[in-house]
Amino acid sequence: MTDFYLNNFTDAASVADAIRNLSYRGGSTYLGEGLRVARTEIFHAANGDRPDAVNVIILVTAGLPDDMIAAVLSEVSIIESLNITIIGVGVGSGVRV
Repeated sequence: MTDFYLNNFTDAASVADAIRNLSYRGGSTYLGEGLRVARTEIFHAANGDRPDAVNVIILVTAGLPDDMIAAVLSEVSIIESLNITIIGVGVGSGVRV
């Protein structure tokens, strides 16, 4: 489920406000699916992606993925080949360093 696209806003302050107002839904951690949605929906010109902007995914997770690790690694490989940067942030007790 995508909460919003970048073309829903006209300035950075509105995007930041939308991010602050996101609610945590809980549930499973499907990292591969989340990365696929970012790649195919978020970074898409029809949804507000700009060809002159650097694309960055800030991935916030509470632990290991519930989907197959092969799916996660496949998406990471595709995303890296598209020069999209992924920054991972682990939160909560499910994160091991």
